[in-house]
Amino acid sequence: MKRNQVNELFDKDLVRKRNIIINVIVISIIFVLSLFTLVVYINKRQVQYVKYNENSHVNYKVYLKDNSFYKDNIIDANNQYISELIDHVNAEFRHSIALEKSDLKYAYSYRIEASALVNDKITHKNLYEFDEELVSKKNITSNNANSTISENINIDYVKYNELISKFVQTYSLSETENVLKVKLIVSMVGSCDESETGSVSDSITTLEIPLTQRTLSMDVTSNLVDDDDNVMLCIKPSPMNIVYIFVSVIIFALGVILLVKLIVYIAKTRSAQTVYDKELKKILSNYRSYIQKVNSRFNFSDYQTLKVDNFTDMLEIRDTTNQPILMIENGDKNSVYFVIPTTTKILYIYSIRVSDIEKEMNDKEK
Repeated sequence: MKRNQVNELFDKDLVRKRNIIINVIVISIIFVLSLFTLVVYINKRQVQYVKYNENSHVNYKVYLKDNSFYKDNIIDANNQYISELIDHVNAEFRHSIALEKSDLKYAYSYRIEASALVNDKITHKNLYEFDEELVSKKNITSNNANSTISENINIDYVKYNELISKFVQTYSLSETENVLKVKLIVSMVGSCDESETGSVSDSITTLEIPLTQRTLSMDVTSNLVDDDDNVMLCIKPSPMNIVYIFVSVIIFALGVILLVKLIVYIAKTRSAQTVYDKELKKILSNYRSYIQKVNSRFNFSDYQTLKVDNFTDMLEIRDTTNQPILMIENGDKNSVYFVIPTTTKILYIYSIRVSDIEKEMNDKEK
């Protein structure tokens, strides 16, 4: 084979290998992207239960009526108070919400209600209740992991105390427990139906102020549980998540198309030399122990030559004649002969030649 033909063949093989490698990398990336979008779809299609924690605090001050005993008309929290001197109570409700995940859109609402109650002291059952909304319901949407509610209100103690006192005196009730409950009610809003486990109960923080007593102290209570896993917010998957599966299918289909095209390209661009090398490598890999390579010249003219169609027949002839299979390859590495010489001067030959392969490939293309 001439040098320019060798160089041309080498360049074609180099371009072919480079194209195959590039296509394999691109197809691999495409299939990875398809798998990634599929995993995203599977994760997003599931209902999420997001844990969150709540904390609540009420800071209040008691404002007194004008009197000749107290220099300052404001008394801080956690003290005992004379009811007759109380003008009003200023209370600041603070409620914090902390989610375990960030960048998650969720909603909540809150309101503040006042309930003046008259309960039987023995049975603790309700005799009378006066309800009033101090802060109307507010709906909040957030995507912050931490949210805080802060409301400052003035509580008209005199109004509620006079109302309950009048009720008790009118009906001559002596065995009663009278209290004003000012409640901050917070409702987390999930996207699941109320029938599902994702629904959550209201969180209530209450400032309790006794009524119709000469002296009193105030208490703060809540139904919050001090546990990071106390409740779960249910987030339903968005219908738009179906886009991920469509993208995954489209990308996968594109990858399959490119893979088929690559297979066709590999088949069409195979050179005769490539086929020759592959066939020779296959024979040597499977039957090397039966073959002896001959490095010197072999004189074919001394024998009657018989061509064999495939290498398997050569193995059968070897077993029958009990003669070795000799391998003779030319210096250009483009033709090889496997021969079995016999004592009867018959030479069995199986050959692989690039020229024969090229002719066969050209005939197929026509």
